[in-house]
Amino acid sequence: MSRVTRATLGLVLGLSLSAAWAPPARARSAAASPHAALQSRNRISGYVFIGARQPMADVYVELLNEVYSTIGRVRTNGSGFYNFDGLSTGNFKVRVLPYGTDFEEQTKDITIYNISIVAGGGASSEQVDFYLKVRENVVAGPFAAPGTVFAQDVPGEAKKHYERGVVLLREKKDKEAFESLKRSLEIFPGYYLALDRLGTEYVLRGYKEAAYILLTKAVEVNPRGFSSQFGLGMSQFQLGMTNEAVESLRRAVAIYDGSINAHMYLGLALKREGKLQQAEESLKRARELGKGRTPDVHRHLAQLYSDQKRYSEAADSLELYLKNQPGDPDPQKVAEIRELIRKLREKATKG
Repeated sequence: MSRVTRATLGLVLGLSLSAAWAPPARARSAAASPHAALQSRNRISGYVFIGARQPMADVYVELLNEVYSTIGRVRTNGSGFYNFDGLSTGNFKVRVLPYGTDFEEQTKDITIYNISIVAGGGASSEQVDFYLKVRENVVAGPFAAPGTVFAQDVPGEAKKHYERGVVLLREKKDKEAFESLKRSLEIFPGYYLALDRLGTEYVLRGYKEAAYILLTKAVEVNPRGFSSQFGLGMSQFQLGMTNEAVESLRRAVAIYDGSINAHMYLGLALKREGKLQQAEESLKRARELGKGRTPDVHRHLAQLYSDQKRYSEAADSLELYLKNQPGDPDPQKVAEIRELIRKLREKATKG
């Protein structure tokens, strides 16, 4: 083997075994090593996106070596672009740190080779793009409850529109959020999380007909989803579909018994249906779950007791309602309730 061949082979093997990062060759004398100068032109760059290819600007991106030592840190520009250049060969990690946002940190591995050096070729340029995922605690909807996560094989574009919609909701950009959630359902009509989130958000805003349609579909896709069952029961209650509301709310509390509001709405639906004893049981369960500190539950119990001429219990419940009012209640309203309590006590003594 000739001296030149041995030298070339040694260079190739040395490059393939190199793992540690070296300072950019431009910081040294390029004339001292033409191969080192070539390596100094290696670069790693890419884009950071959220949702459906929406650029994520002004987030930190770090470059680390294989032992997790930080080599450099940059911020993405307005297009979500980042760049590290002047790199050696070796193994690297690129990590996105979306501090102060609703997105998860993400890391990717990349290895730079300069195999073409043997033939006198150029440096390596690697593009590493990121699509950030929303943190799990952010994705949870308004009626979310502990339980098994419903798994679906969701098209990537539908998921991106869904996650973008969730973030926009947190930013209180409802119009844009709803459009993004609708877009995710256009791509994948059976997308449970999107059906559930859009439906339950509609319930809270009083769009009861649209909520009913969306959540009916959601419970078809996932009958064990508490959030959708509860939201559907609320929309049915608002639409005057009392029997259907009772059934949906019963299913909801069977799935998850720990929701104050689910038991409260079940109690209200049962009361409207004329099933007063069952209504009382549900409202008492809501009171128990709220540890006696949920004003609305006391108010509904007071009404239930008053309708049954159980005036002393109605007065007791109104006392608890006043006691558990948050903040500084309206003095005029407090005075009116005090007068009502007085009248209830008076009726109780006469009865």
